[in-house]
Amino acid sequence: MKEKIVSHKKSIAVVIIICLIAGGIYYKKKSTPQVEVGTMVTTTPIIKGDIQESISLRAPLEGTESAEIVSRLHYEVLQLNAKEGDRVKRGQVLAVLDSDTLKQEIKRAEDQLALAKVESQETSSRSAQSVALAKAQLEEKLKDQQTAYEKAVLERDEIKRKYDNIQTLVQAGVETEESLKEIKNTYDSAQQAVDSYSVEDGKVIATDADLKSIENSADTSSASRAKNIAMLQTELNNKRKDLEECQITSPIDGTITRVNIKMGRFADDTDDDKPMFVVENIDQMEMEILVSEYDIGKIQIGQTATITADILQGETVEGVVDRISPTGEEKAGSTERIIPTTVRITGDAKGLIAGINAKAEILIAESKDVLLLPLECLREEADGSVSVLRVNSENKIEVIPVTTGVENDINVEISSDILQEGDNIVIAPTSDLIEGTLVTIPPEMTPESAGMENNSNPEDGNEEMNTEENSEMDTEESNESNTDNSETDNAETDSVE
Repeated sequence: MKEKIVSHKKSIAVVIIICLIAGGIYYKKKSTPQVEVGTMVTTTPIIKGDIQESISLRAPLEGTESAEIVSRLHYEVLQLNAKEGDRVKRGQVLAVLDSDTLKQEIKRAEDQLALAKVESQETSSRSAQSVALAKAQLEEKLKDQQTAYEKAVLERDEIKRKYDNIQTLVQAGVETEESLKEIKNTYDSAQQAVDSYSVEDGKVIATDADLKSIENSADTSSASRAKNIAMLQTELNNKRKDLEECQITSPIDGTITRVNIKMGRFADDTDDDKPMFVVENIDQMEMEILVSEYDIGKIQIGQTATITADILQGETVEGVVDRISPTGEEKAGSTERIIPTTVRITGDAKGLIAGINAKAEILIAESKDVLLLPLECLREEADGSVSVLRVNSENKIEVIPVTTGVENDINVEISSDILQEGDNIVIAPTSDLIEGTLVTIPPEMTPESAGMENNSNPEDGNEEMNTEENSEMDTEESNESNTDNSETDNAETDSVE
């Protein structure tokens, strides 16, 4: 029974304490004035600083000038005069091929060419003599024909006079028609004799048959002989060129970066069909980056670039945009086009090696000591203009147009006659935030808290808030302690009873 009474007293005490606490909370709520709550936003202050816009692309390093040296000759390599890493000059002999057989072939070709020329000259000489003889014979023939022609003309003219006389006598009845007919036949025969000659202005000329006879006496194989001589000359020139190419030389000044041939092998039998030698001018290096068609408008010849590579261990080398291809190429697996762009290394390239990958960061634009904001603070308006939303001292929105400048992946330069460093700007503004909209900023995002975070003395302006919070916490702890003590005391009292 006694235990029940003690338990009942404890229950009553707990109820009384709960009622007191609830009443206190209700009183506090009733006494606190109602505050209008705005749209929750996050903000960031405008800062001043420097900003750069750049494009970074990776590509292998290579010499500014390179040459892949190959040979089409199937001759054995007798000497190798260079190895990888050797510096060579233009025209320096890198390898020598076996040319004994080729020299013998050249000697035979020279003999054949000389013989063909002699034979052609002899034939041409004989032909010239034949033509001269034929022309002399034709001239004699034309003289004889001229004499015969003139005689035929005289005879015809004499017969013509007789014909005319007889015709007159026939009309007078002295001669018969039979006599006239007979003389007419004689005249026709004389005219035919005259017409049988080829004559111009009273001179007998050579007929087509006469001229053809002279052509036939000429050498009809001269064209064939000339063609044969030309072929022999070409063959000899090719063999002489092959002899020159038995001396494998470097076409440029540079460094041997690859050797894919060995002594005793044929020059056209290299490792994996690669060039015999690769020579590069690695004293001056460059890299060919592939710039997207969407960015190429920002790239200009002469822009500076910063080169980084793992081999540099954190160091950088300066470069410059040297060439931009006038045509684009198709990007693999995409409809996007890419434009090959060459970046030439201008700084000390001693730490770099041709063939390794490097990154070129090209500086496109730069601004110093300007107002900066994160890109997500910008809002594009319906008319295409850009604005930011500033939160004023009354926690209300001000829509302020801005002009943007240099930007990178994070921040953007802004210009405005209204804005200044430290202004509180909404991050990721939405379309429902308009001029005058009341907003609420989380405590950690307020300008005061932002200022406290940057203050060198974190206690300034914080002491009062901490004191109030500590006071409330101390009161609650005291109440809890008193309650526990009360319950303990009550329990002891009940026990004594």
